[in-house]
Parts: sequence; structure tokens; C-alpha cells
Amino acid sequence: MAPTLARSRVPALALAGWTLLTWTTRVPLFLTDDALGAGEKVAATLPVLVFVVLALVTGVAVLARHDRAPLAAAVLAGWSLAYWLVRLPLILVNEHPAAFYVAHAVLAVVAGALSVWTLVRLAGEGVLPRPGGLRPSGR
Repeated sequence: MAPTLARSRVPALALAGWTLLTWTTRVPLFLTDDALGAGEKVAATLPVLVFVVLALVTGVAVLARHDRAPLAAAVLAGWSLAYWLVRLPLILVNEHPAAFYVAHAVLAVVAGALSVWTLVRLAGEGVLPRPGGLRPSGR
């Protein structure tokens, strides 16, 4: 039987929506940045593509109630957490205007909070795989 997302649908959809909003609006920022060369613009596109694809897959899977929706939501949440845990410190140790720090800290905190909320709800529903792919036998 396919797992249901009774309580994790809202956080998973909120995370997917937030991700699409933040990453699709990033594209014009780096494409119009004359300080970036062609290679840097291509490199800046890679995380955008990963985030957008993961968010679209998650959103569609959750809305369609696909049996892989929990996995898609967990992957998006895990990727978001990992990305911001690495990226935010890299931003903070470099020279930027204060508004840049604040904006990216807000993006990271919101993405992190939505990711944790999603993972907590998924775990509470028992739809996340156990380490090693094992599930309790019910005995």
C-alpha cells in the first residue's frame, strides 16, 4: 500500500513552493550581472536547476498523491538543509553589503524551517525509510 501524506502535505507543498519562488527569481539576478563571465553564469545555473527540478518533482508527486511523494519531499528537504548549511557560512565570511547578509540569512532560515517541518512530519507519519532501508516489522 502506498504511504499517505496526511500531515506532511502542507509542509512539503510549502517547501516546494518556497523553493520555486526563491530559485526561479534568482535567474534574472545572475543572468543580468555584468560582473559574471559566461562560465560563472553557467555555474550559477546548476544549483537553480537542481532546486527547481526537485521542487517540481516534489510538488507534482505530493499533489498527485504518488507513492514516491515522501521520498521526493525528503530529498528536497535534505538537499535544502545541506545546501544552506554550506552556503550561508560561505556568504557570511565574504565581503558583502549588510542587506545581502540579511536577505540570504532569511532565505536560509525559511528554507531550513520548512525543511525541518517537512522532515518532522514525514518521520511522524512513519513514511521515511529507516537507516539501511529497514522498517519495523510491527512485532
